[in-house]
Amino acid sequence: MKSVFFFFVFLFFTVLAFGQNTIFKGKVIDFETKEPLAFVNIATNNNACYGRTDIDGKFLIKCNSIIEFLKLSYIGYESTEIKLIDDSKFIIIELKQKEVQLKEVQIFPGENPAHRIINQVIKNKDLNNPEKTKAFSYTAYNKMVFTSEQEAGYKKDQLKTDSVSIKTREFFKKQYLMLMESVSKRKFLYPDRNNEIVIGSRISGLKDPLFAMLATQFQSFSFYNDYISLSEKRYLNPISNGSTNKYLFIIQDTVFSGKDTVFIISFQPRKNTNFEGLKGLLYINTNQYAIQNVIAEPAAEEKGTISIRIQQMYEFVNNKQWFPVQLNTDILMKLVTLNNFVVVGKGKMYLSDISINPEFVKEQFNNIVLEIQEGANTKTEEFWNTYRRDSLNEKDIVTYHVIDSLGEASHLDRKMSGLQSLLLGRIPIRFIDLDINKLISYNEYEGFRLGLGLYTNSKISKHFGFGGYFAYGFKDQVWKYGGEVGLMLNLKTETELKYSYSNDVFESGGRTFFDWESTLLGAESYRNYLVKQMDDIEKHHVQISTRLIKNFKTYLWADNYRVKINNDYKYGITEGNASIFLKDFNLAEMGAGFRFAYKEKFLKMRNYNISIGTDYPIVWLQYIHGFNNLMNGECEYDRIDFKVQKSFYIKNVGKTSFQISTGYISGDLPYPLLFNGRGNFAQFTLNSPNSFATMKMNEFLSDRFASIFFTHNFGKLLIRTKKFEPEIVIASNAGLGFLDNKNKHFNADFKTMEKGFFESGLIINNILRTDLYGIGIGGFYRYGTYSFPKFKDNYVINLTITFSL
Repeated sequence: MKSVFFFFVFLFFTVLAFGQNTIFKGKVIDFETKEPLAFVNIATNNNACYGRTDIDGKFLIKCNSIIEFLKLSYIGYESTEIKLIDDSKFIIIELKQKEVQLKEVQIFPGENPAHRIINQVIKNKDLNNPEKTKAFSYTAYNKMVFTSEQEAGYKKDQLKTDSVSIKTREFFKKQYLMLMESVSKRKFLYPDRNNEIVIGSRISGLKDPLFAMLATQFQSFSFYNDYISLSEKRYLNPISNGSTNKYLFIIQDTVFSGKDTVFIISFQPRKNTNFEGLKGLLYINTNQYAIQNVIAEPAAEEKGTISIRIQQMYEFVNNKQWFPVQLNTDILMKLVTLNNFVVVGKGKMYLSDISINPEFVKEQFNNIVLEIQEGANTKTEEFWNTYRRDSLNEKDIVTYHVIDSLGEASHLDRKMSGLQSLLLGRIPIRFIDLDINKLISYNEYEGFRLGLGLYTNSKISKHFGFGGYFAYGFKDQVWKYGGEVGLMLNLKTETELKYSYSNDVFESGGRTFFDWESTLLGAESYRNYLVKQMDDIEKHHVQISTRLIKNFKTYLWADNYRVKINNDYKYGITEGNASIFLKDFNLAEMGAGFRFAYKEKFLKMRNYNISIGTDYPIVWLQYIHGFNNLMNGECEYDRIDFKVQKSFYIKNVGKTSFQISTGYISGDLPYPLLFNGRGNFAQFTLNSPNSFATMKMNEFLSDRFASIFFTHNFGKLLIRTKKFEPEIVIASNAGLGFLDNKNKHFNADFKTMEKGFFESGLIINNILRTDLYGIGIGGFYRYGTYSFPKFKDNYVINLTITFSL
């Protein structure tokens, strides 16, 4: 009986022991910087239970056995054992970095064991990629703070003792420079239908939710695409096809996660390879060989204005799909300093309410992928506490209180609201927008041109607007002016009716489309500096535009204008037995055109939709008919203009871009209404894409033409050293043109290009580079039927300017 009794006693306490969970919570941080350490491996004293910190360095260990101490291991840090006290509720554990010098990695014969794992991950990419599922939805809470480089743990404080440094250091210890939060809901339907709505937004010092929305767009949503986007730069994914030939993979550790094994694999570009790559750690779970965690940053030091490091954590949601649950972004803003302290942004995105394969239909989506809900910036604390992972700490509260007060006192919202207008080329001044592109320009005909353009904005009306401009050319010494009035008939379809009047000069034989607008720093506008043949045009223009059909922006218009030629050119016509030479004439025309961009995506900002591009070619087509004897029109003609352009990346090769243009005119027309060839030649000038670098200005004239402009940018793939990272670009352009009735054009020196015009070139960008821009050089050579007898007359050297973020 005693044996039976002791057996039941033993069984009771055994069951009781297994029924009791020992729970410990804590956080793991860096010993020096006090920054949280993500994905630290944690095991109990008897290896019975395992755990891992999340992206915020926090952990929770549940175990059915008694835990006496924890064993922590983390790559680059000293392994540590922590003895636990029974009444510990929350423990902070500090890990010290190893003070070891990294040795050169030696690769021995035989298959790298990490390759077998990486190849399995690549094989299962489509299975584990959340954007390959039928559909999903989630709610995201985003929080980003901006602080100093020292406070963020990027750099040890140099302990400068001057009063300014001391005050700045104390400022960052008490509060952040800026704090922003947002809540958004996203829906996705395979293959590429997206909609994300920001339902809540709060920014210290600001009420405009725009910045909180943009702060979430710095990294790719998942780590499974062939290229990973950090800010606007693309990097080859270490788990893309063929990556084992590009990246060096090393198994750093193997740990257990329940029934599964997790391989921790470091990656970095192989020695003597040259591509835009990443370095970091992959945590691969043997359950479907999926990414469980990833830490990544650019392998080469970035010379732009910002540097980004990301962390992502995935969970096996509902035991059927790996899905990201937290994404962190660290942004080192190299050019933003406060009293010599570099500013750093630290963002965290937490995903919740994840639903896999909900029943969505395509009619629930449009081409707006990101928008802000009305009233998003007026949410209560009750709303925010529903979504916050943790309550605001003292530093957060102080930041909101102090910066909100400063923002209100200095009217920060009013000043910062200019960002949206700057994206549209305008600076807001109360209810008036100043058009940046009207301020200053240059061309060979006008010389320097100074002007002023003022237009009403949405503070007066969302549906009605008017404005005008005037300008003066210091070389031709003539005033130009114009005005417009517009009525927005439907905001949703962007249907707008507009009337405009202008008395200005335009390039003779130039070619524009209905949505053309000159920009101050656009590379294609560099050609405008060389334009020296311009005509006076007084024009009345009525237009209606709409986006009634998805992917199409459609325009209908009517023009009535008078053209006056400003050189010795004369256009000859015959009336009976008499020859008449014209230098000015009236035109009346009607036109229709569209811009087609399949699956183009938009960011909705207040009343405007800002294009964020498309992966497909963009097509322009317009048709114009000129009337004789209608509204003083003197010419009967038909004109068709067509253009298509596309840019795309070729894996491990670079970026290819092309533009194809054609034009057709039926009817006899004077020089100003024909096609002038789009030359861009000068002995030394700026390179202007989509123009002929070796073709002289107004060298050719056509009433039917076709042209193609092709470039391929190898990026830094061909040449890359620590101090020299030029971009190598090859280019090749060709044109073909015809002209009837050449004998009607007098006092004009031109050719026609029936036999084809050809040129090719080599461009080296970023020979000299700063954090904001790069300067390079290019050379083009002209060959074929229209080449010149002397070699030196066929080549041209030009400068290139590229801007980087």
